[in-house]
Amino acid sequence: MLATSSDNSSSLSLALDARMAIKALYALQRQPGGAANGTLKKAIDDVRTSLSALSSGTPLFANLSQSSLFENYGQIETLQEVRSAFSQEDVGAKLEVVNQQDDPDQQKEGIEFAITFFTALERRARQKFNQSYGFGI
Repeated sequence: MLATSSDNSSSLSLALDARMAIKALYALQRQPGGAANGTLKKAIDDVRTSLSALSSGTPLFANLSQSSLFENYGQIETLQEVRSAFSQEDVGAKLEVVNQQDDPDQQKEGIEFAITFFTALERRARQKFNQSYGFGI
C-alpha cells in the first residue's frame, strides 16, 4: 500500500509534537515542583483522552479537540503501537503524575516516564515517516 502525502505529514507532525513535549519535559525536570506549561499539559491530555478512547471502545475521535495531537487514524495507530510497548503500565495515570507539584519525587518519576513515552512516540512516528518515503527499514 502506498502512503499518501497526508499520511507522511501526519507522521511528521506527530513526531514534531512529541519532540515539543519532550523539550517541555526537560525544562520541567530542571525546576522540581514546577508546573507543566500549556503545550505539555495539552499533549498529556491528548494522549490520555486518546488512550481512554482506545481502551473503552468509544469512538476514537469523539472527545478530541480540533487541535489534538491525534487527528487521524495513522496518528491513533502510532499511539496504539507505542502504548503496546508499555504492556502492563497504565500510561495515562503515569503521565498525569507529571502535574503532581505537591510531591516532587513522584513528579520526577512521572517526568522520567513521560520522557521515555514521548521519545518512543516520536521515534515511531519518524519511522513511519521514513518508511513512507523508502528511507526506513
